[in-house]
Amino acid sequence: MKIVEKYLWQSVLVPLLFVIAALFTLWLTFDIFDKIGRLIEKGPSPWLLAKYFLVQLPDLAQSILPVGVLFATLYVLAYFSRHRESVALLAAGMSPLILARPFLLCSASLSLVLYFLSFSLSPTAQANREKVKRQIKRESAEENSFSQVVYRSPKLPEKKEGTIWYIGRLDLSANTLQNVEILFRTEPEGRDLAKVFAQSGEYRNGVWHLLNARRIEYGTEVGLENAGPILAELQLPELTEPPAMLAAKLVPPDVLPWPEVARLAGDTARLNQRLRAPYATENWHRWMYPLACPLLCLFGIAFGMTDARRNVAATVFSSVFVLFAFLVFTRLCVALGQGNRIPPFLAGTFPILLFGLVGLYFFAEKVGWLWELQGWSKEHPQAAVWLRRLGLVS
Repeated sequence: MKIVEKYLWQSVLVPLLFVIAALFTLWLTFDIFDKIGRLIEKGPSPWLLAKYFLVQLPDLAQSILPVGVLFATLYVLAYFSRHRESVALLAAGMSPLILARPFLLCSASLSLVLYFLSFSLSPTAQANREKVKRQIKRESAEENSFSQVVYRSPKLPEKKEGTIWYIGRLDLSANTLQNVEILFRTEPEGRDLAKVFAQSGEYRNGVWHLLNARRIEYGTEVGLENAGPILAELQLPELTEPPAMLAAKLVPPDVLPWPEVARLAGDTARLNQRLRAPYATENWHRWMYPLACPLLCLFGIAFGMTDARRNVAATVFSSVFVLFAFLVFTRLCVALGQGNRIPPFLAGTFPILLFGLVGLYFFAEKVGWLWELQGWSKEHPQAAVWLRRLGLVS
């Protein structure tokens, strides 16, 4: 590696790590000042208190890393512009693409970090923080436990029967339930076929095992029913709903691990489009959102790679405007997708694709790709017609 390239990598890595560390520190400082007083009153140990604030770091990384990439890129390029280093490097024969390469590779590496965190650590960070908070307050830690759950099986065109579950308590950690009543009925008529009462139940190997259960069959005539005996154990293989699906509406998609989100997003056999929309949108969002790091890096390079030393304020303002527009538009699309207003694929991918194309256009203009495309189009008249319609060449 050449000396100038080593200098370039050092000039990028050190400010990038500093900016990311500063954003984490700033966020944690505000959080500590906001909550430390109420927490110290409970007398927690220093380790438990530190764990409460640090356990949220994977979730904070989802917001901080893309922002850190953008501002670190702007800082480094503004420093180069102020000291005329970028002009000297370009005048010495270094291409703009080589100058931008360390920024792009660092942002791509941070995207891989976000993919790793979004698999499980980031979605469960807030739940882990609430668990530590209950430990500080010395409250009973009932993780993934819900009371008074009502679940209605989705209406699918090919299904002629449905169920309604009334559950006293549902425990997702142990895959058990207490005091359950399950009503079997026809769809869409809504005629009762049977009802099952059970004191408790456990989900094992894809089958519900109900304990101290009784099944009542209803006849075609009103008031005619046949109550069976109380059984020590009753297996219901026709009920395929896992515990996570029974509590699906009670748990937001963004707090579920990625494998669980992907499973619910693809469960077309038991969930209709309306019920799958939140999970499908979240699934596509997790596939695309980590690409926000190189996306914002493209804008940072396009706005920051300039030889005008007096244009720093305009550069920062433009970058903040793009960042704000990107975050708002992303949240808007995700909300519309989870509400089944737009297709989940479009909701999860459109913000990244739209801003990515705009950022790539500005980046191509800055590194000279559009000039090269202009010359190439003169040699290919047919392609020039389409490029002219897209506004890429004149």
